[in-house]
Amino acid sequence: MSSKISETPAAELPLRPHVLFFLVYNALYFIPLMVAYVVGYEEGGVGDVLLLRSSTLRQIWWIYLAGISAFLAGSFLPSFLSWCIKGKSPAIPKSRWLKIGVAEKTAMLILCVVFLASKVSLIPLGVYHAYAFDTDSMTGGLWSFSMFCSEAMVLAGIVVLFSKERRRLLGFLAISTLNGINLLHGTRIFFMSTVMVLVLYGYVRGKLTLRRIVLYGPVLFAFVLLIAYAIFLSRSAAAVNGATSFAAIVSPVVYESVFSQMSLIGILDSARLWATFGQPLHFVSDLIVFAMPRFLLPDKDSALYIARFSNLSPLGAFSGYAQGLIYFGVLFPVFYFVMGYVGSYLHKKSGRSPWWFGLYIFFTADFLLHIMRDGYLIPLKMLINTVELVLILVVWKNIVSASLPQPVVTPPKPSQIGV
Repeated sequence: MSSKISETPAAELPLRPHVLFFLVYNALYFIPLMVAYVVGYEEGGVGDVLLLRSSTLRQIWWIYLAGISAFLAGSFLPSFLSWCIKGKSPAIPKSRWLKIGVAEKTAMLILCVVFLASKVSLIPLGVYHAYAFDTDSMTGGLWSFSMFCSEAMVLAGIVVLFSKERRRLLGFLAISTLNGINLLHGTRIFFMSTVMVLVLYGYVRGKLTLRRIVLYGPVLFAFVLLIAYAIFLSRSAAAVNGATSFAAIVSPVVYESVFSQMSLIGILDSARLWATFGQPLHFVSDLIVFAMPRFLLPDKDSALYIARFSNLSPLGAFSGYAQGLIYFGVLFPVFYFVMGYVGSYLHKKSGRSPWWFGLYIFFTADFLLHIMRDGYLIPLKMLINTVELVLILVVWKNIVSASLPQPVVTPPKPSQIGV
């Protein structure tokens, strides 16, 4: 295989990647919820949840529609403005593939060692033998650092896969396998993000068409959820009755959709929980507190405004749309408009630098997925950490390059330049 990769123009793609993936994520979380309601799915108590709050389904329809419309408006605003001013849409940039050198390989090796050490440090907490959410193990510096290492491994996989390396796919699979082998609660979502990174790679390279993504994407996502949920069952010591039934087989998809949206259902059933225009100042303060290193504020979880609503999410995941209503009320589409605009901005910048391209890949495949099932704070903190990691890697690359012996360039003889 050639070590060179042709730069793939985004113009050849039917939809910009961040637009397509945001639509796919919304479908993957809404469709199972709707189907479970229509067919009366009752596996694992899901039926009870939907029966108690069935009147909110129409409201959820409108909330999803508002979020999607705002995201699309923000995504296409730059093109619209350019068309109004210049009479034409801006040129769509080409993908700038990364080039991995000694600095990047050394940094990844160090990261893998630190990653393994972080997972070993969790053994005394018992997270490999029980569901961490039930045992209150998902707090403290060790857990937070472990999650940070998992985030960094996702970025490392992106750097390798979207590079000009000959064995980029093998390197990506090695990093991803290492990152997903433990599949702790909280790291299962990183495993799913890794799969979406691979799908995005196929889409950008033109190997996966829009039709194939629509047809096979949900099946692939469901398969990933089955693997992740099987690990959850083994760790939580949950009893599996009728494991061979169709309802049990598709349960991970339904659980991921319905249980992650219990917070949204609860918010809509109790209008008194959120103000008409939300609490935007609390959003700012929560983001500052949540992004702060834990050693500076060890008890930062209790200082969060959103912690008051933790009872709406007894199983951990918190719908992004639910947090939108809490923080911004009826103005929550503004947040999605900004997200769409940021996606287009990163897409434009990705044609100027491979590091911008890497951030765009992370935003599309990982950040938008986390927004759907983890709310706003976790994905935003991850995005901030990723920007920091990229800056650290760029500085590290410059330091290593400066320390290596520079090649001596011999000026050509006059006879070689035609004199």
